[in-house]
Order: sequence, then C-alpha cells, then structure tokens
Amino acid sequence: MNQIVNRVVALFLTISLCLSLLFVKEKHTSLVCKDIAISIKAYPGQSLITVQEILDLLQTTHSISLQKTRLKKIDTYAIQDQLKRHPLIKNVLVYKTWNGVLTISLETKYFIARTINLIEPSGTDAYIDEKGALIAPKGLPRLRLLVITGKNITTEKRKRAHKGLLALLHYMHRDPFWRRQITSLQVEDNGKIILGTQIGGHQIEFGKAENIEEKFQKLRLFYSQIMPYKGWNAYHRVNLEFKNQLVCQ
Repeated sequence: MNQIVNRVVALFLTISLCLSLLFVKEKHTSLVCKDIAISIKAYPGQSLITVQEILDLLQTTHSISLQKTRLKKIDTYAIQDQLKRHPLIKNVLVYKTWNGVLTISLETKYFIARTINLIEPSGTDAYIDEKGALIAPKGLPRLRLLVITGKNITTEKRKRAHKGLLALLHYMHRDPFWRRQITSLQVEDNGKIILGTQIGGHQIEFGKAENIEEKFQKLRLFYSQIMPYKGWNAYHRVNLEFKNQLVCQ
C-alpha cells in the first residue's frame, strides 16, 4: 500500500514539475527586457570605458532599443562576440535573467607603459597593454605610465633584440616602488636598456632584459643600503649589467 502511495506522489510531483517548467518557459518566451545592467571591472586609475559607451556601441548594431524587446529575440552570443572585438575589452559575459534584465559583465585591459617613437617628426606614441599589444591613445584619457623610447622598437627586427622587455615591464609595474621611481626606459639599438628615475637624477644601466629579478635585488640594495648614507644625488650612474657587481659612479 505504501509503495502505491509513494508512486502516486512521485507521479504527481513529476507532473507538477513539468507543468511548472512549461509555465516558466512560456513566461520567459513572452518576457520583455526591462533593463540593461552593465558592470565594468577596470584596473585602478585606468577607467577606459564607460557604461554609456557600451550602450552606444550596442545601439549601432541594433536598429531598435534592446529595452522593451522580448528576451528571446536578443542574441546574447552575438552581443558577446561584438564586445570581444573591442580593442579595450579583455573578457566579457552576457546573459539574461528571469526578472527581465540583460546583464553585461566585462573586464577591460590595462596598460603598463607608453611608447614614444622619436623617429617620427610628431613623436607619435602608443599605449602598451598587459600582453604587449600597442593601442593608439586617441580618444583615451591621459595615463601616467612608464615612457619607453627607442628607434623603431616596435618593428619585427627589433622585437628579436628586445626579447624579455615585456617581462621587465610587468616586473616594474607590479612593484609600487619601481612603478613610482622608474619613469622612463630607453632601449638602445643593441637591446640594452637605460632606466630613468623620478628621484635622484641618476640613470640606471640595466643591460639587456634578462636576469631581471637579480638585477632589481641589486638595485634595491643600492637604494636601501647606499643611498641613505651617500645621499640621493651622490651618483649619476648605476650599472647593473654585470653579474654579482653593482657599479656606482
């Protein structure tokens, strides 16, 4: 007897569940987009994209407003692909909610340096993002970033000579002290690097972008053990190029 009751109850629950799913599906089919919720995760100090810019971008590819449009007619995958093609967007997720909200969650790229091409008469420049891609700063806010100079440092030939440069940029960008103290990076034709400083007026001859951590350990020793006793203006040149040596002049 108990088995029969249990089967009847199970059948009743199954039917109820199916009816509920059909009701929800029908309701979702007729559901209208009530709002568009956009959240933007950006690197501190680099607000590159606004919510309004995303709304304007979506409007360029949709003849009618997404709001008051049935959710079933909104292609979230197409919107996601569209936003992924934006040069400043790193990751994006687009989905619909049961309360009629189209949700767009995105993360922007961040920049770690700025290049200045001194060969060009106008001194054209570009921002370098976290992956080493170059993006023209036109239309973007002016960012206080490490400045890189050098002859044609973005050509394929120079890329081979400057192997490890991106790793060096990331190393300095991650450390708050180096990010404040190192203001410029000059790349010579042979790939050797000279760092300019914010305080002290000295140049740092880094050598090529290799043995990065070891060289910065020596440089930190210079700032923590030598500068407090000799003074910030005691030296005009610091050489980190040679292994197990720190040359100050």
